[in-house]
Amino acid sequence: MQNAKPLFLWENLLASSGASVSATSSDPDHPIDYISDWREYLTWKGGAAAAIDIILDCGCAKPVTSLCIYGHNLNTAGVAAATLYGSSNGTDWSSITAQTVASDDPILKVFEPVSYRYYKLSFSEGSDAPEIALLFIGDKLEFPAWLQDGFDPDEQEVAVEKARSEEGYLLGVVEKYHKRKISLNFDYLSESFMQNSFLPFWGTHPPLPFLFAWDYQNHAGDVCLVEMETKCSTPYHPVTRSLKIDLEGRA
Repeated sequence: MQNAKPLFLWENLLASSGASVSATSSDPDHPIDYISDWREYLTWKGGAAAAIDIILDCGCAKPVTSLCIYGHNLNTAGVAAATLYGSSNGTDWSSITAQTVASDDPILKVFEPVSYRYYKLSFSEGSDAPEIALLFIGDKLEFPAWLQDGFDPDEQEVAVEKARSEEGYLLGVVEKYHKRKISLNFDYLSESFMQNSFLPFWGTHPPLPFLFAWDYQNHAGDVCLVEMETKCSTPYHPVTRSLKIDLEGRA
């Protein structure tokens, strides 16, 4: 299967102006508001081991091409399936995409555009309450070019804290976390892509984190919550633009 082109998920309808999000069951210490605020250490959790719906009212019809469930325990909690539905009136629901849960890796689904006012994500009943750090429902920013040769999707660094004596002797090292370093380089991007897709993202979203997938067809579970450096380079050539971005996230 041919590799998919990389994409950013950043314009989340759950956090859009005028939208409201509810769940049929929530733990009072893990409210539904936590599911879309980009802080992965704050999680929504269901109030019980039961079939649960998360319902999004966009206020008006909004297009959707992507679903991502990030930082979840669905497999561990015994949830077998998650299904996304759409509705124009909040009563009659049409299935958009369904996913069998096989692990606690991120779930990313990309599909043909649909447009509804209401979206519902339904979880089957498990053995424990489901918990999710980030739910994304929205459109994708997909780059029109593949990554250049040399791209390393697995590059990591270890963040450590060291203590030294006054004489400079190493007293100890504490490993804090592993971080992922991702460098993206593109050539021959059209001016229309830059103006209509990338620059709206660059002008409104950073420094907030976002979701990055480098090949959602062959590596759908390899989704990373990343931050972008506050500088990017977009040199203009006579007809096209090039783009260089550095991303960082927890591994």
